[in-house]
Amino acid sequence: MPVSEIQRTELVNRLVTVIGEEPTETLMQCILPEGRNQLATKNDLRVLETTLRGEFAEHRAENRAEFAELRAYIDSSLAKQTRLNIMMFAGFLLANWGLVLPFLIAS
Repeated sequence: MPVSEIQRTELVNRLVTVIGEEPTETLMQCILPEGRNQLATKNDLRVLETTLRGEFAEHRAENRAEFAELRAYIDSSLAKQTRLNIMMFAGFLLANWGLVLPFLIAS
């Protein structure tokens, strides 16, 4: 429940009569050390939300572009590796058939 300025003033006046002016000032500074102007308002939060949403959108776009580059690099590397494996396997088969075929023909 928000405290009205009247309630706050009444509290300060009562505290002054009970504990004195200096302790009351110290206590009130502890409760709101920077004063009421330092409290965030709903408008402050809306502005912050808008700013953060904009920054997140920028980062999201940057990340998408970077991930697209990474995906393209991985796809290209996998394609090269697959071609290399196929060529090596074909060479292995040809070499083995080259060794085995003369024995099969001779028998």
